[in-house]
Amino acid sequence: MRLFRYAVLAALLTIPVLVAAAPATYAADSIGTMHAWVTPSQATPGARVTFAVNCERQMAAGATLSGTTLGLPEQIPMSQDSSGNFSITVDLPGDIRAGSYHPSIDCSGGSSAAVTLVVTAFPSGGGAATGDGTTATTSNGALAAAGLVLIGVGAVAGGFALRRRVARPRG
Repeated sequence: MRLFRYAVLAALLTIPVLVAAAPATYAADSIGTMHAWVTPSQATPGARVTFAVNCERQMAAGATLSGTTLGLPEQIPMSQDSSGNFSITVDLPGDIRAGSYHPSIDCSGGSSAAVTLVVTAFPSGGGAATGDGTTATTSNGALAAAGLVLIGVGAVAGGFALRRRVARPRG
């Protein structure tokens, strides 16, 4: 019964986190009954990006992505999946400039929508400045010793807790 309570508590604590994170997964634009989106909505040069559209109530036979603003071919045909959505995955050019882009997606029924893709530049140093340890002045500092002591205390406490649990008679 306790396990069930913990599982329910974990689920109740996890659901708000998942719901809060959901809107950040893609950027969408809808006009009337047409819904278009790009995943991810923020990318770096050379990244793989998926553009998708749902041409609802139009019985569209096809959809195309206008890629000229991104440095891609002018008309890129999109493929249709089993749910009726059209999508295409493209690799952004490596030399695309940082900025906000608004490529359009056109359905064969005559409607179109523009999605927003934000391209961010790579850091100028080529990566995060985390250091490689060459500036460290000590190798066996107090923090390392304190960490080892805490690990040892945790192991001993865990051993006592397990020993006490096993030794307790059931009745």
